[in-house]
Amino acid sequence: AVLKGIENKLITSRSLEKVLDTLALDFFGRERKDNECVSCGSNKVKNEDFDDDLSRKEFTLSHFCQKCQDDTFGEDV
Repeated sequence: AVLKGIENKLITSRSLEKVLDTLALDFFGRERKDNECVSCGSNKVKNEDFDDDLSRKEFTLSHFCQKCQDDTFGEDV
């Protein structure tokens, strides 16, 4: 089947952000904010707290600090 109107199928970054914000609020009762972990509530998350670039990138999506990432996904994943 040929996809028509594929541009309508693409998720925009704005709509993805809305989905992630809704999930954070629904699952953790917290909004995604700069320097704040939605899982544990720490509001002192800093760039240098992360083990590597992948962990920093994960924070931009999930807003989990390094400890919560390790607790959720396991260490050295």
